[in-house]
Amino acid sequence: MKPTFCMFMIILLVITSQASAFAITSDSLMCSGGIVSVGDMVLDVLRKCGQPTYATQREQKFVEVDDFLGEHIITTIVIDDWLFNFGRDRLQYRILLKNSRVWRIESLDYGY
Repeated sequence: MKPTFCMFMIILLVITSQASAFAITSDSLMCSGGIVSVGDMVLDVLRKCGQPTYATQREQKFVEVDDFLGEHIITTIVIDDWLFNFGRDRLQYRILLKNSRVWRIESLDYGY
């Protein structure tokens, strides 16, 4: 039974040490200027959190099905990917904006 317990502890240690590599999705983010939530506009994010530390932009295609006609419609949207680094004592956050609105908020590892 002792070897099983040791193996369990090793696996648990490996999993917890790797946990920081995964982003955790949340619905809101507290900045010095207020709370940013999914659905907020770009200007609200800038007013509440300031400029992002790093920002990229890309286009992404989505396929939608028209229920009435039964056709597939391909739409292209703009995705902004913003990273906020609040320093070593706080987590970094990644905000994905879809068509100028907050689509997704992810908490990352501690900042630098």
